[in-house]
Amino acid sequence: MASKSSRIKKAGDYFLAEMTYRKISEPIAILLSKAGITPNQVSLISIISASIAGFFFSFGKWNSLIIGYVFLQLTFLLDHVDGNLARYTEKSNVFGQWVDGFSNKLHKFFFALGISIGVFRLTDNPFYLILGSITIFNWFFASYISETKTQFSFKKDLNNSGNSEKRVDLIKFLKQMPFSLIMNNIFGLLILVNKPIFALWFISIVSLNSLQQIYSVRKYWKRENKV
Repeated sequence: MASKSSRIKKAGDYFLAEMTYRKISEPIAILLSKAGITPNQVSLISIISASIAGFFFSFGKWNSLIIGYVFLQLTFLLDHVDGNLARYTEKSNVFGQWVDGFSNKLHKFFFALGISIGVFRLTDNPFYLILGSITIFNWFFASYISETKTQFSFKKDLNNSGNSEKRVDLIKFLKQMPFSLIMNNIFGLLILVNKPIFALWFISIVSLNSLQQIYSVRKYWKRENKV
């Protein structure tokens, strides 16, 4: 039976996460376990933190963006804490995984909504409200397709079937990259240096991942139906 100190660590975690957020999230998780705090409660707090970050982003001014950035980083930290706490207390279950996934979607929603309103206030250009709305839709749509692919268990087929050895190696390499962690911190850095317009454009471009998700499903559908 694994000790508590070993259970708290996430198997196959990214090196970048291990060297940054996990260094802080693991001792916090241990402290919270002693206080009787549950992983789902931490996820709820992370949603509140993300909504506060979005609220301050919506003002568009640098002093507000700085406060929003603090809550942005707090949200990222709590997102690691809930998983550490679930493993440490052995309270990981299907419902908790759903809560964690749902909270991650709400984090993105509040960040994108807040920054799009903030940029609109800065520029008085309604285009950025539309851009923010498209970004939110793309993110949620991409998440839906990704989860659907997993549910119907053909994600592995899309990655491996009919691919060359070099392509399979590339796919494995890309899977090891902490894209979400990198993306979140680039977004945060742009906020920190008072570039909210660039931050909005950045997440808008990243959200176009939904197009790749659609293409992958279309590719599978064509293969299955021999279109």
